This record gives sequence, structure tokens and C-alpha cells, in this order.
Amino acid sequence: MGLVQTLIFGRENGIRRALFRALTGGGGAAAPAAPAPESNARAASRDGGAANGRPEAPRDVTPPEGYEVVLHRDGLVPGEIGEVIIAGTAIAVANVDGTFYAIQNGCPHADGPLGEGSLKGTQLTCPYHGWQFDVSTGDCLVNPEARIQTYDVAIEGDAVCVKL
Repeated sequence: MGLVQTLIFGRENGIRRALFRALTGGGGAAAPAAPAPESNARAASRDGGAANGRPEAPRDVTPPEGYEVVLHRDGLVPGEIGEVIIAGTAIAVANVDGTFYAIQNGCPHADGPLGEGSLKGTQLTCPYHGWQFDVSTGDCLVNPEARIQTYDVAIEGDAVCVKL
């Protein structure tokens, strides 16, 4: 896909592409090529979960004070990262060997969607320019002066809850 098309419609498995498909009915002559499968977090942010056979965020859980339920703990497999929208803010949630981390979704370098990046251990690589971050601390591994916002995560039953 060309750069301009990516900037307008988003990445194949990104939240902008999912929103575009939802707004346009999922196709049409002007729509880009068929999308790749999207993670549960991206699907859940678009249509409430249960997409692709993955569990939706539990509704019968009372999160701790100040937290919001964002997804089911089985919604992201270990090594996966996804985008969710909580209280109008796009964040990225990562599952690192069963431990969940939540971070701002925009890279401080060029606002790349970190939830569409690649995750290896706690190291996240931005899909736009390759900046790397530690999702557990928010530290930038290529520019010590840059950081990303991290958010507290709590697990309540099967719910992953995030505090903004």
C-alpha cells in the first residue's frame, strides 16, 4: 500500500482502517484492499468485542476506583499488542507473558500508532519509524529524552482494567 493511502486509510490492521470500514459499510470501489485480521482489542474498540471469536470485555465486573474495563484477559494473547479507546483516549494495551501494560498510543516522534507496532518481550517498535520503547517503564530505547505515558493496569476476574 502506498504511503498516502496508508496515511489516509491507516494500516491494514489499524484502528483508522477499522473505523473507515465501519463508516463505509466495509467496502466499495474507493475502499482499500481487503484488511488483514485485526486483533481483538482493535475489533472490540470498534464493535464491542466478540469479533473473530475472541471474548468481549466483561460487563459484570466492577473495576477498582478510577479504572475502566478495557478488554477480556483472553482478548490479547501473550506477545500481542492492540489499540483500545477509553474515555475518548486511544491507548495501546500489551500482553507480555500474561502481564498487561497500557501506554499512550501515539509515538512522541511522529505520532505513529504504537498499538500497531511489533512487540518482543517488553520492547515495542513503532510501525512508522522504528523507535523502540519499553512498555513496562515508558522509556524510549533510541532517544533517552523521549518517553511515553504509561497507565496503571489491574486485573479483576477476567477483566483488564486501566486507570487514565
